[in-house]
Amino acid sequence: MLVPCPACGCHVTSSACVCPHCDATLRRCEGKLATTAAAALMGLALVGCGDKDGIDQPEYGVPDTSWVDEDGDGWSTEDDCDDTNADIHPDATETPGDSIDSNCDGEDDT
Repeated sequence: MLVPCPACGCHVTSSACVCPHCDATLRRCEGKLATTAAAALMGLALVGCGDKDGIDQPEYGVPDTSWVDEDGDGWSTEDDCDDTNADIHPDATETPGDSIDSNCDGEDDT
């Protein structure tokens, strides 16, 4: 499950010890791998941070966590063209001939 980092607002796994985007300590993880580089190598940096994840950085560095992700794919309802299906989001790979716009670009097979 993905949750917003309280320090930067980027998506991180709920079990993460350290945010792979900003290095913020998320929880105490005794004896567990907790470095950003190691977390990134393990694939914990699931979604890049920035405009595409639907989280704006308001004044005073407090992230806006009011975004909604109904299907748990890491994309807000604002950017995800089908927030009821986790396989459909802007970073999805298109499957030729399936008549589904998997990557939300408005076209199939692109």
